[in-house]
Amino acid sequence: MFGINHILDRHGELKAARQPAETQWRDIAKLMRPEQEDMFSGNSKTSAYDDIYDSTQLYALESFSGGIFGQLTNPANRWFELSLQDKDLAKWLPVKHWLYSVANVIYASISPSVSNFYSEAPAWFADLGAFGMGTLYQEEVPGKGRILDRVMPLGETYIDIDMDGDIDTVHREFKLKGVKAKREFPDLAEPASGCQDKSEYTFIHAVSLNPEFEAGRLGPRGMPWVSAYVSPDLRNFMRLGGYYQLPYHAVMWNRRPGRVYPVGPGHMARPDVAMLQEMERSHIVAAQHAAEPALLLPDESTITAADVVPNAVLYGAVSEDGRELARPLNRAQNLGLSREQSQQRRDAIREAFFFGLMQLMNRPQMTATEFLGFQEEKLRLMGPNLARIQGQGLSPFLSRRYRMLERAGQLPPPPPELEGHAIEVEYVSPLAKMQQAATGRAVLSWIGAVGQVAQTTGDSGVLDNIDGDAVVSVLHDAFGPPPAVRRDPREVEKIRKQRAALAAQQTELDQQEQSVAIQSEAAHAAQAQTLAADRVQP
Repeated sequence: MFGINHILDRHGELKAARQPAETQWRDIAKLMRPEQEDMFSGNSKTSAYDDIYDSTQLYALESFSGGIFGQLTNPANRWFELSLQDKDLAKWLPVKHWLYSVANVIYASISPSVSNFYSEAPAWFADLGAFGMGTLYQEEVPGKGRILDRVMPLGETYIDIDMDGDIDTVHREFKLKGVKAKREFPDLAEPASGCQDKSEYTFIHAVSLNPEFEAGRLGPRGMPWVSAYVSPDLRNFMRLGGYYQLPYHAVMWNRRPGRVYPVGPGHMARPDVAMLQEMERSHIVAAQHAAEPALLLPDESTITAADVVPNAVLYGAVSEDGRELARPLNRAQNLGLSREQSQQRRDAIREAFFFGLMQLMNRPQMTATEFLGFQEEKLRLMGPNLARIQGQGLSPFLSRRYRMLERAGQLPPPPPELEGHAIEVEYVSPLAKMQQAATGRAVLSWIGAVGQVAQTTGDSGVLDNIDGDAVVSVLHDAFGPPPAVRRDPREVEKIRKQRAALAAQQTELDQQEQSVAIQSEAAHAAQAQTLAADRVQP
């Protein structure tokens, strides 16, 4: 069923289904990603940027991708943790330490020494912003101690979805020189393959759900995803394999009902970007007319354009009575109004790419409290789209990375209490932290308000409404410090029992001292009374 002809026929269907989206992609690439303008033809155009008269969309897209990168995957911070659906079990110290340790192993696997993830992620998000879809490929590199994380060019990527809207097929079409193809696929080194070193060949990497999947079986049939490399130029070539998880992580910004390919901020900004380029081109022409206006002359023999140079003496420009014979052409242009309209287009482009939400440029006087509030509002507006990035891109990426490390024996053995419990990703990026930190700040504000009530009314009993242990638990979850800073509840209970025992012992000692003091005072009083009675006897 998964033969060469079947794959090539299926690839033809995917290419036909993608054609309607390619027209918009070309326009967007020309205006916003000039370096990808040749994504379909493969012919590089070194002068791609020459057609751009205003770079607002380039800066806005750069800010967009950098903002998403910083909000979700900043390498300077921990941006995810591992957790369980059973939150009480996840808080148990041995389980919590194991989850933290495994997260550290995953962080190490995406560090620059092992992976290119952090250098590839900005391009992943830039494609998402411009075209509404970005695709990251993740694969082991056996024997090299590295994991390949690479953004796939949009022009090479073809997808299809199932009835639930989930991706079930990914094809990648790419070209290789014969010498590189032989290095990648040793079977092509055989003379019978017909592969020539200096010739260029098209290859297709087809990945789809395995219709013949049998759990527990060895080989490709035992893997949920079937993989095949074929070439329409080398009809006898095919390399069959499989994957336990889909290696292509395609993130979609805003999927359109009934369509496979989504739209993104670039689609929304495209009309304004195209209009802005035309307006700026006109501004350049108008500025040139203002700086070097055309001259109105009575005939061709008076002055030529070559005569009009700085510091020149022009003969024939005025008549003997001083009347001007050469007059500049006044086009009566209102450049101020035109520039205002251009600024409106720039603002619309920045709005499409959430430029105002990504950068706090216009609020230098903002206090710390206002900054936090603005950040929360920013992340709330971006929330639905950031959730898609997490659900469609980062979660599958981390899930596959976890399984890869598990199969390689790189993870510590789990505690027996984890048996039967599914591990889930918990994001602690600025998005999640701001949402949780808002809860923490609300708790602290409430405690402060209760303290003011107690101080104002003089009734300290209102403080009994505060559950200190519950407050500490909420604040720990809200601000996300390392698990090591918080003691295990059993250790806390032990410390409290010791403190209570010491307090009880001290109380007993105090009572004994008080009793001795009372008895001593009573004895002294009795002695004094006896002495007084002896003095009054005759």
